[in-house]
Amino acid sequence: MKKILKWFAIVAGILLLVIIITILSVFIANDRYGFFPSGGQISELQKQYDVIFYDINLEVLSEEQALEGFTNVRIKSVTNGLSVIELDLINNFDISKVLVREQELDFEHDDQKLVIHLTQSLKLDQVLELSIHYSGQPIQALIPPWIGGFNWSKDPNGDDWIGVSCQGEGGKIWFPCKTHPSDEPDSAAINITVPKPYYCAANGVLQKITEPRQGFQTFHWFTRYPINNYNISINIAKYKILENRYTSIENNTIPVIYYYVNASVGQADSLVNMAIDMLKSLEKFFGEYPFAREKFGLVETAYPGMEHQTINSYGNNYRMTQRNGFEFDLLLLHEMTHEWWGNKVTAGDWADFWIHEGIGTYSEALYLLDKLGEGSYHDHLAGKKRRIRNSSPILIERPADSYEAYSGDIYYKGAYFMHSLRYALGDNLFFPLLFQFANDSAYTHQNQVITDDFLDLVNRNSGQDFTPFFDLFLKTTKLPDVVVDSLGNGQWTAYVPNIDFELPMEFEVDGELRRVTIGPEKITIDADSAIIVDPNKWYLHQSDFRN
Repeated sequence: MKKILKWFAIVAGILLLVIIITILSVFIANDRYGFFPSGGQISELQKQYDVIFYDINLEVLSEEQALEGFTNVRIKSVTNGLSVIELDLINNFDISKVLVREQELDFEHDDQKLVIHLTQSLKLDQVLELSIHYSGQPIQALIPPWIGGFNWSKDPNGDDWIGVSCQGEGGKIWFPCKTHPSDEPDSAAINITVPKPYYCAANGVLQKITEPRQGFQTFHWFTRYPINNYNISINIAKYKILENRYTSIENNTIPVIYYYVNASVGQADSLVNMAIDMLKSLEKFFGEYPFAREKFGLVETAYPGMEHQTINSYGNNYRMTQRNGFEFDLLLLHEMTHEWWGNKVTAGDWADFWIHEGIGTYSEALYLLDKLGEGSYHDHLAGKKRRIRNSSPILIERPADSYEAYSGDIYYKGAYFMHSLRYALGDNLFFPLLFQFANDSAYTHQNQVITDDFLDLVNRNSGQDFTPFFDLFLKTTKLPDVVVDSLGNGQWTAYVPNIDFELPMEFEVDGELRRVTIGPEKITIDADSAIIVDPNKWYLHQSDFRN
């Protein structure tokens, strides 16, 4: 009987796998859903230019679940003799024409690529603006925001509630662009036409609302900050709007605006006040909110959330997290942290995705450190630790695409790495260094970073070589395996046989905390009772992941 049940379980498992693969195949073949990672190996053609401006002009057709209009892409050649421009745009769209100064150009559109042939080659640093006219149905979000696309949803009243999330896929699912994270435009315009009385919330500042024809409105948004293409976002609903303001750490008045559909006035007001409280806390660690000249925007969405620059998507339904009697909205906090880590400080390759998600997740603990103190900080990170799988390194080989780099550990192990680094450096060094990483122009906005940039900053500020430390926790799944042996007569030895460098670690010796430098060589410690290794859990240990 047991053998029959065992075989039944195996067959059922195989059938379930076949069903899942079949469903995914239908989604992909249908082109209404898609699996289109961004980043990875950049093509030789795309290496030859930088994007400096996107100007998106689209009408959103909710009944057809389609888009139509044009996008202007302004590029600058970084080489001599550039004659072919390669952009990314999924095949769902039909391109009617590509123009340069009203002149039509030849193009091919295949395999999610738009290849445009110029009539005259570009010189080094020459600027050119292409106008791509197109229409079609973008992919629908399958599991937003993780498998992204457009959400064609309905609000509780049955009215349209539309949004887009495409972190993994990039902007190519709805406008022609260069989806590699190493290339951000200096600015972007988002001009979206919708029927009255719908409202479109997007990035940056609303410049004006025009009426292209009776019964329709065009919302003209503009951001003057560099922006990753996946962060460009539109949100359409019969939004109510609540606006407040706060004075930043640098004495600037910053608008905090919430666009919502499914909340009472009290809920909306409470959420905005909580956002202001969070912004003030995070500014203590990372400096002024990075987009102070525009807004901190929050828009209610039909999917959980995403860090769309100056227009954070929020779909947590006002659920609160409890920490030692203190209530806060964890999703609101997490997406807000990305305004610094991901939007201001941006990884130039998805291999370094942990910089966005790991430091962003760690920032949640810093908020609790500010509000409640060390105990709640440690409690929060203990919760993250329980979610670490440690099945593969969180820093993988470059170049990597967004799907290759993504895992839960870029959040949780990445956050714990920052926690360990705090102890290794000490607070007097760690916190100023983190502030510098978030504010030095060498690492922010248009200057994308990789992990080595952060490592170099740590090494310069500490006067030590932290390369083995970074390599161990980020590039491998190895963790310190501390061995403590009793020699008798009140003496103990301690060492870490599975690493080849020394690191500071906290020991509890006869009831007192002691900072000890430990490595592969045995050290001797005098103690009347057993030594407790790392009592405050500053590090992940190999023993944490033994079965």
